[in-house]
Amino acid sequence: MEILRNLLGSLSSGLIRLLVTVGIIAAVGYFVVRPVLDKTGEITKETNETIRRGFNHGLGRNGAGIEDVRKTINRVNAQVQREIKRSFHAVESEDVISPKKLVRCIQRAGTDARKIERCTVRF
Repeated sequence: MEILRNLLGSLSSGLIRLLVTVGIIAAVGYFVVRPVLDKTGEITKETNETIRRGFNHGLGRNGAGIEDVRKTINRVNAQVQREIKRSFHAVESEDVISPKKLVRCIQRAGTDARKIERCTVRF
């Protein structure tokens, strides 16, 4: 009889411990993990909606489309060319080294910023 009581006591205390542990895990999941997941889902939906709206408004007739970007690039290109011509005219009128040499030097430099800087200092 004593053995049976010890066995049932150990079994019941083990079962109680197991139930308490499962209850704690369930409570943590319900009160901590679930709200975090819900909030993450809301943020994801809002982000996706913002991105979708950005694409819808960013392209097409009402937004900046490819054609608008192309026009802007052409306008900036024209302004840069005007400024280069003015600079060349100013340099040629001062009888300084030919701007054509500067252009050739920059073309030879390619995309190397240090070489371009040396060209501008030199010419």
